[in-house]
Formats: sequence, structure tokens, C-alpha cells
Amino acid sequence: MSINSAMLAGVSGLVANSSALAAISDNIANVNTVGYKRSSANFSTLVTSQSKNSTYSAGGVKALTHQFISQQGLTQSTTSNLDLSISGSGFFVTTEKPEGLTATDTRSFTRAGSFQLDNLGYLKNDAGLYLQGWLADPVTGAITPDPSDLTQLSSINVGSVGGTAEKTTRVGVNANLRSEQPVSASASFTTGVKTVTDSAGASHNYTVAYSPTGTGNTYDVKLYEGTNLVSSGTAAYDPTTGALTTYTPSGTTTPSAAIDIGGGTTVSFASLGVNTKTEVAAGGVYDPTTNSMSDYALDSTTGVKPDFEIQVPISDSKGGQRNVTLSLLKGPGPNEWYAELRAKPGDLDNNANGLISSGKITFTTDGKLSSVGNLFGGTDPTSITIDASDPTATGTGPRWADSLGIDSQSVQIDLANAAGGLTQYNSQSVVQSVNTNGTAFGNLTNIEVDEDGYVSAIFDNGVTRRIAQVAVATFSNPNGLKGVNGNAYRVTNESGTYSLKTPGSGGAGSLAPSTLEASTVDLSTEFTGLITTQRAYSASSKIITTADQMLEELLSIKR
Repeated sequence: MSINSAMLAGVSGLVANSSALAAISDNIANVNTVGYKRSSANFSTLVTSQSKNSTYSAGGVKALTHQFISQQGLTQSTTSNLDLSISGSGFFVTTEKPEGLTATDTRSFTRAGSFQLDNLGYLKNDAGLYLQGWLADPVTGAITPDPSDLTQLSSINVGSVGGTAEKTTRVGVNANLRSEQPVSASASFTTGVKTVTDSAGASHNYTVAYSPTGTGNTYDVKLYEGTNLVSSGTAAYDPTTGALTTYTPSGTTTPSAAIDIGGGTTVSFASLGVNTKTEVAAGGVYDPTTNSMSDYALDSTTGVKPDFEIQVPISDSKGGQRNVTLSLLKGPGPNEWYAELRAKPGDLDNNANGLISSGKITFTTDGKLSSVGNLFGGTDPTSITIDASDPTATGTGPRWADSLGIDSQSVQIDLANAAGGLTQYNSQSVVQSVNTNGTAFGNLTNIEVDEDGYVSAIFDNGVTRRIAQVAVATFSNPNGLKGVNGNAYRVTNESGTYSLKTPGSGGAGSLAPSTLEASTVDLSTEFTGLITTQRAYSASSKIITTADQMLEELLSIKR
């Protein structure tokens, strides 16, 4: 009967408009909910089966609620570094528990990025959902995203990030050495007059002058008769016995068995006292292995006092502060200085005086650095290496003391290319600056997230360390997701499967730190809909009362 169908149609209108009112109520209630997506009730007709010429029978209406999940809300600035919004497509991947995750645990997706730290240091939002991402390798610090495997994601935890330190790897020196620095007595030694007989039987009165080469147990030797230079060469001595091992005349690379004084005649090493190191050692000539500036630093009654020193502070692998000193001694030549790099005595295990390396530094005639000799052992770039503390090590290279328990360290020391560099001008010796990298131990002071999703720990020593990267999930049909408590969503057949991406790549939105996505609810729209829904509900109830009156009239015919 058409009156009955009209009444039922009115009922369906009440039900449909009740659904619309519920959607509007949800919208208004969540007007300030972070990342909330407004819902809307759409109506569709219901048609009863009937023939073309029969009496019309009302079908009614039904309401279908639709949530606009893909619609992005406005971003609002906040003061928290952990507040995040996604600028573009995508969702944060979250879980309901932070630890012990398996492939069967439910993953939820949300755009509510009001994250904060829980008591264990995990990042979770106001709904108690834990943020997922790719963690940094604990050894290398590298972050390797794996978008193909959801189980590679882990809850991001900053509570496990302790203090950090970075060892020094680079040093830049800006200093000047006085070009007219008086030459120390230890920079050369000249023997008394020696009366010797040459290989032809002739007698000569010679003096022998020794000067360091910058290499241990090796000296430049010059033979004088009066003031005339007769011969010169380089003598090397056995470090244990002090006996001459080789003598190489200047201008050649071939050692000789005697000193050539010209005209095919020679004089023996023994007659000049060159055959042993006795005289040169007694003369107190500088030697980096037996009479060094490092020896003087250990005991001021021994060794050679340097003419100038440059202090280089460095940080070790534990953030401890060490000091490497560049000691310099003016050589007898106008543009040469003997140099030693040494650690503080006691900081090295296999070298009591702390000597790391030694050599001879030379300058050009215009005061610029010409060569660092063998100070760095021929390494390019110029650097020194100190091996790790190791009680079982037997090598002769410099090694940190076992009591320090620190890692090996290679330090590039730039004497030429740093601002100013090392120079030799006729002004006082002075250090303008020593610039180093590396830091002392620092404590965690802040956590920051950048637009690429990298979660970084900030320490009070200026070090920044990446600890994770936030993952973003995208869907082919985000409006097909199923809403769950906590302003989150779950995967459905309509939404399609997720695609994990790094922020800002592959169509995923980038992160906006210190912002939150506002609700997409517009109150003016909702209040307008509230009015129209109320009117429609009243109208549907009027259908029922009208149909009731008509049925009452029908029943009264019999009276």
C-alpha cells in the first residue's frame, strides 16, 4: 500500500539524516584534533520493484558516510622539535607497542604527528602509537632504508643515545718562525784541529764540522782545512754500537770507504774520528733518537731545548683532551729548522719521551714553506698515525698508552695550505692560530627531525649524529583506508597495499618539523549542514505523521 511505503520512506529519511547528524557531530567534536579528516554523509535513493502503470510505492533513502582521508589540512607551527606534519601524500607508520615487533603485529597509519618521548625514550603520539623508521647502524652510523620490507622498520628510540665524542683528524697551523733566530749550539759541532796524513803521505791540519740531518744517527759532515771546505758528505752510525755504517759523499749516492780530499788522495775515517759517533755525541749535537727535543721535555737536564714550540690540542676517540707539540730548532742553514712532533710524555707506550716523528723543515727565500722533509714519513696529505692502545702490540710505531684504552688515530697536519700556514719571516716567532676538528665528550641536549625524515641527536659539544630516518607509507587509494581509534587507519582491499618510502621521494611528502596538521573540519560548513540536516529530519518525521493521519482517516470510514 502506498501509504505504508510513504511511512517507511519517512523512517528511512529519519535514519539517513541521523547518520548525517552523527557525521557532522564527529566533525564538530574533532575540530581541534590533530590530523583529523572530516566525514560526510552522502544520500542515495532506494527504489521498490513495481510495474510502470501500477500505483507508485515509495522506496526511501539511505546514507553512505565517506571520510576525506586524502584531503590535507593546514599546517600549524609549534614549539616542539618532535611535532611533525607531512607536506604532501603519505602517512606515518606506527605500532601499538615499541618492542618485540613481529610480522603479525598490526601496523597503523596516521597523520597525527604530535610525537613525544615516553619513559623509555621511544617516540609516540598522543594516541599512544609508536613512530616507526629505519635505524642507524650502531657501528658505522649509516642508515639504509629498505622500502620492500615492513619488518625492517623499528620503533625510533632516542633514550639509548648516550654521550658522544669525535676524535681529531685534521689540524691547520698558522704560525711564523723568526728567520734571524740565533742558531743553537746543539745545531752544529766543530772538532778541534786534527793533524792527519793522507793516502799519499802528506800531512794536513783538518777540522770536522757536524750538523744534524733531522734523521736519527745521521749527520752532515764537512771537512775544513783552515777556512777552506775540502770535502763533505753524510755519515750514518749504528744506533747500538755507534760505529760508522756508511759515508756518502755529497753529490753522489754511492758510499765510499774513505774521505776524498781531491787529486785521488783520501784520508781515513779513523784519523778524523768520523769512524765512531763518540765525538759528535760528546759535542751535544741534536739527534732525534739520542739527543732530542722530546728528551728535553721529559727531563730538562737532557736533550736539546727547542727554539720554539707550537701546541696542538687534539681529542682522542673517547673525547679525552691530548696535546701534540711541534718542537722546532733553528738549523745552521739560513732556511732550515729541525722539527719534532711529540705527545705528552707518558701518553705513548713505546716511547717514554712521547716522540711521534721528526724531520727537517725548509723554507724558500721568500719565507714560504718549501718542504716538511721526512717529518710525516712521506705521507700525502701530511699526517701522523698513532696506533690504538694494545697491551699485546710489539710494533715500534707510536702507540697510545695501554692505560688510556683509546683507539688509533690518524691526524692530518696542514702546515702549508691552512690560512697563513707556517712561514719564516723576520719577525718574532708567534702562533697566530691552531684550528682542529674533533670534540670533547658531549651530552645529549636535543632531538631534531629534518624534512628528509632524519632524526638527529644534538650534543652539547656541537656534534650532530643521525640515529634514524622516519618512514612514510603511501597508498593508491588512501580514501579506502579503514579508520580506527587514535585518529589512525588500517589497510583494506579498497585502499590497496602500502608503499614504504623515504620522505620527499617517490611521491611521498616531505616532513615539516615543528608543525602539526590541523583538522580539515570547517565549522561554517558543518553548522550549515547541521541546519539542513535538522530540517530534513523534521520533514521526514512530518511524512510519518501525515501518513499516520491518512491511515486514521481510512480506518474511520467504517464508523
